[in-house]
Amino acid sequence: MQKVAMFVDVQNIWKTFGKINYDALLKHVTHKHQLIRAAAFMSYDPEDEGQHNFMRALSHLGYRVVSKPIRRMPDGSIKGNMDLEFAIDAITLGRAVDVVVLVTGDGDFVRLVEALGYMGVRVEVIGPDTNTAIQLIYAADHYTNLSSVKGVSEAHETLQKPPNKHPDTGGTGGHKNRS
Repeated sequence: MQKVAMFVDVQNIWKTFGKINYDALLKHVTHKHQLIRAAAFMSYDPEDEGQHNFMRALSHLGYRVVSKPIRRMPDGSIKGNMDLEFAIDAITLGRAVDVVVLVTGDGDFVRLVEALGYMGVRVEVIGPDTNTAIQLIYAADHYTNLSSVKGVSEAHETLQKPPNKHPDTGGTGGHKNRS
């Protein structure tokens, strides 16, 4: 059985797809692989108890939650991008697994997919239908439309709170895809 690590771009999935059942997602990835790590990346508002509850729920499902608080800028804008942490963890753990599954539609991760591929790692992308960057789909070894994953559209009651009221400033890669 191949060893797998899964990395979920929570903000991107929330902004482009909405609520998902993270347990169903985990089961989909692990039904044919040995899970080494499932990690969920998100920024959060330290004053939002719902977001803390959401992170705890993810942790209880078996995800390693990688998070940082949002920063409020003097001009009123909000910063909360987790792309660097996502990429570093994927590259670092990519050395210990056979397959890396990236759950995102963000075209900013094309170079990450290529780098993992050069390391000899199979890269699979699970992304939201029409909001997955076409370049990300082409770079991956395999693409799965998130809406085709059984049970993923049925969000758990404990995970109903959106992960972030304030969208982060990271890109979402709103490009056409192929199924």
